[in-house]
Amino acid sequence: MANNNRILLRLKDVHAITGSSQGIGLEAATRLIADGHTVYHACRNQERANVALQESGGGIPMICDLNDFHSIRNFAEQLINKSTPNGGGLDVLCLNAGIAPSTKSTVPKLTKDGYEECIGVNHLGHFLLANLLKDHLLKKSSSSSSGNSGRIVITASSVHDPEGPGGAVGGKGGATLGDLSGLGINLTDKNKNNSADAPTMPDGSITYDGGKIYKDSKLCNLLFMREAVKRWGGNNGNGNDNDEDGLTILSFNPGFIPSSGLFRAPREDNWFGATAFTFIAGVIGFAVPIEIGGGRLAYMATVGNTKKSTTTDGIKNGSYFSADVKSKGTTIEDGFDGQTTISVEASNDDIASQLWDISAKIVGV
Repeated sequence: MANNNRILLRLKDVHAITGSSQGIGLEAATRLIADGHTVYHACRNQERANVALQESGGGIPMICDLNDFHSIRNFAEQLINKSTPNGGGLDVLCLNAGIAPSTKSTVPKLTKDGYEECIGVNHLGHFLLANLLKDHLLKKSSSSSSGNSGRIVITASSVHDPEGPGGAVGGKGGATLGDLSGLGINLTDKNKNNSADAPTMPDGSITYDGGKIYKDSKLCNLLFMREAVKRWGGNNGNGNDNDEDGLTILSFNPGFIPSSGLFRAPREDNWFGATAFTFIAGVIGFAVPIEIGGGRLAYMATVGNTKKSTTTDGIKNGSYFSADVKSKGTTIEDGFDGQTTISVEASNDDIASQLWDISAKIVGV
């Protein structure tokens, strides 16, 4: 990455960002609005949407509760029907919002539709939203005279990889979806039937593991990206950049950001330990400020022109960006300058396809 100016290579776009009322979502929205982009704040309720509007300095506040399929459908319908400054359309969808349960949780919280909440919000909700807005983004790709393709950006994490930093920390093990036998289980139905033997984890495990489920959800994010490139990337998603009339789907790891609201539950689990770890992480230098993490999200949303890329700025569709864990994260560029490999399971085409099919059946697309 040569300099921060690459963040402005795309023309001014229309963005929809989930989780833009706090953390890196708010920081990214603030940066994008300041640079002249239009931002739709997709927040879980009106109060959070109003916070996003006030704190970011602009944008359009809307309600999109990823915990509720009905709310997601309403948001998508309203967004598609709304007029925008450039005459309609959506350029970039940032699937950023996320939750992490207590690592001590042994009983899962449920979405309004009856599914485990962490997978429900982090994966299923975003999966439904992307499917509902896919055609809207594709229309932008096919009609764009600027060469900018419609884009989806996924906030992922290095914890998806059991072999990577943080991937085996907490819980009983690293991320794995196993045979996916537990993914389609509606736990409301399970509770009604008093079935103690129904799975609570995607891999079919009966015992709920609050420390592992977040990692599983981030693995789902990368598998979704892999399959989405095949289905929506244009010409089967091949090539060094986005193919004509297809979408660009990218993901990134913003870095370890202990001040993010995402770590609220772990801090409540062990306030002293979490506080001490955060302090040490800051001293050693691998804790990333929200400003940098949000800058990285804004970068992923705006970098380059992947329909007419150059050797310098071309980004392969389906790329995952992650900063080196040793990076001090003092600038957006620091340690965040290349496309990174993903875990073995996140690279498995069969699992990606199975996850897609099961998820589509669950959300009804």
